[in-house]
Amino acid sequence: MVHLPSLRALEGVEVVALADLDRGLGERVARAFGIPRVYGEVSELLAGEPSLDGLVVVCGKQWHASACLPALRAGLPVFTEKPLAATLAEGREMVETAARSGARLMVGYMKRFDPAVLAAQRCIAEGRLGTVRFVRAHDWGGQFVAGRQGVSTRPLADPPPPAPRSGAAQPSTPPPPSPEEAGRRAFAEWIEVWIHDVNLVQGLFGAIGDVLWSSPGSPRLVQVRCASGAEVLFDVGGPQPGGMPWDETLEVFGTAGRLSLSFAPPFLLHAPTALRIEAPTGVETPRCGYAEGFLEEMRHFCRALQTGEVPHPDGAEALGDLEACARIVRAAYPGVGAAL
Repeated sequence: MVHLPSLRALEGVEVVALADLDRGLGERVARAFGIPRVYGEVSELLAGEPSLDGLVVVCGKQWHASACLPALRAGLPVFTEKPLAATLAEGREMVETAARSGARLMVGYMKRFDPAVLAAQRCIAEGRLGTVRFVRAHDWGGQFVAGRQGVSTRPLADPPPPAPRSGAAQPSTPPPPSPEEAGRRAFAEWIEVWIHDVNLVQGLFGAIGDVLWSSPGSPRLVQVRCASGAEVLFDVGGPQPGGMPWDETLEVFGTAGRLSLSFAPPFLLHAPTALRIEAPTGVETPRCGYAEGFLEEMRHFCRALQTGEVPHPDGAEALGDLEACARIVRAAYPGVGAAL
C-alpha cells in the first residue's frame, strides 16, 4: 500500500519480483503493480533472481529475521520495515550477519525523512533552543488507516467480533497474565507502535541511558535520560475509543525556546507535519517544504544501492531501539527478565 507505489514513483527503479507466503495475495498484488514474477519463500526469490540489487521486506515483525537473513548472508542490501526483529536475539543475529557479509541493512523509520522533523533537527543542532532540558513524546495514535491505499478489500485491522447471539453463553473472563507474559506483551506493543517514537528521540537527543520511571498499563508513562542530558517523557498508548482523530506530538523544551511537531496519520498523503518554534522574541511556523517520508526513505535506500553509501537508519541503530524498548519494559515489568 505504501512501498510499492513509492518504488514505482522512483525513476530508474524496477520491481522485478515479489515473494509472499500467501501466493494468492502475492498474485493479486503482482497483477495490480505489474510485477512479472511471484515466489513463495524468500529463498525461492533469491534463487530465481540472481541479479537483484536489493530486497525490500514488508512482512510482519515475527517474520523479519527469516525473510532478511538469507539475503544478508548473501551480502544483498536489505530494507526492512520497523521493527528490526521481533526479539533481541533475532535482531542481534541480523546485525551480526550483515556485518560478517558486508550487506547493508536499512530499517524503515519514515519520520526521520519528514521535512518538518529535519527542520526541527537543524533547529536543535544550531542551538536555537539553547540547552534542551525536557522532551515530551505524546503518541495516543488514533485512526491510523486514514488515507490508506489498497489493491483488495483486505483490511489493515481485524474486524470487531460479532455481537453474541441472544441467549448464547458468555465467555468467561481469562485470568490475568503472569508478570513475564505481561512484559512480553508490552514489549510487542512497544516495538510494533512506539518504537517510532523511541527512534525519533534517540536520533534527536542521543541514546537512551537511564530509565527513571516506567509504568505498566495504559497510558504508558516512561521517563528516560538521553546521552545529550535531555530527559524525555514518553506518554503513549492512552485509552481512547476506536476511530478517534490521530493524536501524536513531540514537544521540546530548551533554555532559549521550545518547539513542537504535530504529526498527521501515517498513511494520509499530502498532510505535512506541523512545526512550531517559540522564543521570547515571537513564534515561527516554518514552511518546511513538502515530501512524503515513505517515498523519501525509499529514495534514500535506492540511492544507496547506486552509490554504495551506507543507508540510515541502519541495523545497528534499529537494534539500539529494540534494546531501549527492552530496558523500558524491564523497568515496568521486572519479572520479564531475559524473555525478550
